[in-house]
Amino acid sequence: MNHLLRFSALSLALIAFTACDRKKEAAPPATDQHAGEASTGDLDRLPLKDVRGLRFMPVPGIKAEGAWYPAEAIGDETAQALLTSPVKGIISAIAVPPGKQVGSGTALLTLQSPELARLKGDWLASKARQQRAEAELAREQRLSEAQAGSRRELEAARSEAATAQADEEASRLALEARGLRPESAGATFTLKAPTAGTVVAYKVQLGQGVEAGQELGGFQSGAAALARLELPLPAPQDWSPGTLTEVRRSDGQRWKARLEGAPATLTGDTRRLSYRLRLSGGPLPIPGTPLEVHVPLTKAIVLPQSALQQVEGIWGVFVKEGEAAVFRPVRRGAELGGDVMVLEGVKPGETVVGEGAYLLKSLQIKRKSGGEDHDH
Repeated sequence: MNHLLRFSALSLALIAFTACDRKKEAAPPATDQHAGEASTGDLDRLPLKDVRGLRFMPVPGIKAEGAWYPAEAIGDETAQALLTSPVKGIISAIAVPPGKQVGSGTALLTLQSPELARLKGDWLASKARQQRAEAELAREQRLSEAQAGSRRELEAARSEAATAQADEEASRLALEARGLRPESAGATFTLKAPTAGTVVAYKVQLGQGVEAGQELGGFQSGAAALARLELPLPAPQDWSPGTLTEVRRSDGQRWKARLEGAPATLTGDTRRLSYRLRLSGGPLPIPGTPLEVHVPLTKAIVLPQSALQQVEGIWGVFVKEGEAAVFRPVRRGAELGGDVMVLEGVKPGETVVGEGAYLLKSLQIKRKSGGEDHDH
């Protein structure tokens, strides 16, 4: 009996020992797993000792930035007027170019108009008929007073004089409705400035035929007190009605400007946000003058554009960690000339590659592709 017990215990021990050996063979060595992790990390960490041409820089502190955006000087809608042709004709002269300041009544352009000549001829003919009819009426009145004429002929002369007067008035009104005095009207029509101001633009050319009522151009009374600005999305955070900023012209002239309102919708053609600013201080520009508006932007870190690289469609910077650099994705903001705003991804005080980052980009792509250098 004791022998049987000893044999059973020995059998169980052998089975347990065999199972332990099989578990050891099936499980991968722990040292192999850690070696694989270290290999993946090495691909992300780029050694700096063998890369020349790099220049490092500390990430600056967060500050409020702004940028200059193109704009255009415009006038108040109440001070704008359309220039139209009252008669059909041909543009024979353009006396004042767009953008030039002129006084009220200044000749802007001239039309040669056969229609105007016909209207003037109609008035002259009706005026002559009226004079003849009035002379005939006066003669019949004298004959009637001398009892040498008939009452019938006197009434006919009165009717003819009334008809001739009505025709003359109709011909006169046809000219006056076109802004012309019949006595001075002729085959030539001169379009004059309605008030002091500037021609914004002409919509006709020399020698072009025009119809009565056709628009010839736009006229702006006085100077332009507004600037029109279009900005891409997203809208600046610190850009609300009443905000004060600065506007400048290419010659160095500057004005203070106040934002009048925020746009509710995008412009139909450019899909941008349209703003209006009221200018003050100094002689105002003429309508259509190119301007630049200083727009305050959100607070952010500003880095040179050379520090940001796009790897596999992701913008980022190379951050120095000891003797290596690691690519870190960032959220890119507005461009400021040769710089760019960085909204997320790095912190002030960290060290990044400011120049030569493209060398590290090439090295990273080469290592991840197994030795070939691809440009993504």
